[in-house]
Amino acid sequence: MSTLHHAIKIQAPRAKVYRALTDIAQMGQWHLGEVGGEIAPGSTLTLSPRAGQRFSWRTESLQTDQAIVQTCTEGAGSSAGKQLSFTLSDLPGGLTLVQLSDGEWHEGDPHRAFCNTHWGDVLNRLKNFTEE
Repeated sequence: MSTLHHAIKIQAPRAKVYRALTDIAQMGQWHLGEVGGEIAPGSTLTLSPRAGQRFSWRTESLQTDQAIVQTCTEGAGSSAGKQLSFTLSDLPGGLTLVQLSDGEWHEGDPHRAFCNTHWGDVLNRLKNFTEE
């Protein structure tokens, strides 16, 4: 089993990045497709990046301006059951470090490489939105 790990440096305050990840209205501005539900402990966020594709994430915990932990409850392939976490921290020069982990993946899972690419794209869209 393995976990996908990604990180990006964003030239924006940590609180602004956290809001972009936890406020449905803001998420709808930078995420692909439709965004619905709620990001709160025990609640479900639903993402439909394109027609026929749907992912649902139950929020397990939130630490304001620091961390988000969610579990996939619905998605393509073997997505359901995987845990997603975002960790935010300050870097010198007003940068925010966003670390993302998504796992556990079987080494031979054919969806793993596609998901890995997708998360890089998601972080770049988040960066572009919060640096505006």
